[in-house]
Amino acid sequence: MAIYKFKVVWEENEEVERYILIKSNQTFEDFFNILVEAFELPNKNVTSSFFTSDDYWDKHTEITLRPEDVQGDEKLMSKTKIATQVEQVHQKFVFVYDPDLQLTFHIELIKIEPDKIISEGETLPKIISSRNKIPKRNKQKISNQDLLTNTSVPFLSNTMNEDELDQFIYSQLENKKITEEDILSGKFEEIISGTPVNQNMIVESVEDEENEIEDEIFDEKDNIFDDDEFNQDGYFDDYNDEYEN
Repeated sequence: MAIYKFKVVWEENEEVERYILIKSNQTFEDFFNILVEAFELPNKNVTSSFFTSDDYWDKHTEITLRPEDVQGDEKLMSKTKIATQVEQVHQKFVFVYDPDLQLTFHIELIKIEPDKIISEGETLPKIISSRNKIPKRNKQKISNQDLLTNTSVPFLSNTMNEDELDQFIYSQLENKKITEEDILSGKFEEIISGTPVNQNMIVESVEDEENEIEDEIFDEKDNIFDDDEFNQDGYFDDYNDEYEN
């Protein structure tokens, strides 16, 4: 058994950081609990996940907290020991806490130490260094149905900056509350603006709008002579009157 020393930083501000000591044979649920304590997170029973990662912080294998969130190949925190997901020093993880709060952390294994460094009576995991705090963030529970139909719900875009909104959109995609098709078709913009979205609504393209305008122009041209009188030979009556005299 070894002791892992992890550096954990808040994705939105790397000045908010913690250093954690944890045993290699402890589980990701143990890791989760110490992170909730370290960052003073409000709840231990929320949708949260660790992801194995790389130098670009891409997400790979998911290790989730709650059994009800396991839908496929996800692993469960309580049954997954940290050592099983560590290949070497500088192994990276991404920790996503509660999609409604949108808190993401970058975790890096910076040292592997022998267990003899633990003094008698010392328990792990534990926080060995702490710097700065996460500003309080209001949690707004908005259901999928609210996003689609309820204009009375104050949408998060009113209080989010651009980065926070990008993260919110990503969380909605990740939790399958919206699809890429919703974004590409423009429906998600209607959701952001608080306008109810009709599921059967046909979204007109720019090309359709241009064709409609063009049709209107041609209709006007077609109506130019509607009020003029023609004689049987197809000439204007006033033209004939002028040249017959």
